[in-house]
Amino acid sequence: MILSEYNEELHIRSEKKISFEEGSAQGQERVNLLIARLAEAGRTEDLIRSATDPEYQEQLFREFGLFPHCD
Repeated sequence: MILSEYNEELHIRSEKKISFEEGSAQGQERVNLLIARLAEAGRTEDLIRSATDPEYQEQLFREFGLFPHCD
């Protein structure tokens, strides 16, 4: 690629899109793991509450050691 062809704005948008997609996938994986662990433990009430109470969900993430990925 020739330097004059480089589009910085396009590059930044592309990197943001990739970062968003990766973060979204990691978040979904984290929530799915929490759901599976709560289901295995028979904690249906906690599962339902975590879907509507973000603070409680964070508490459950900590309880089950499901910390966000920091790669």
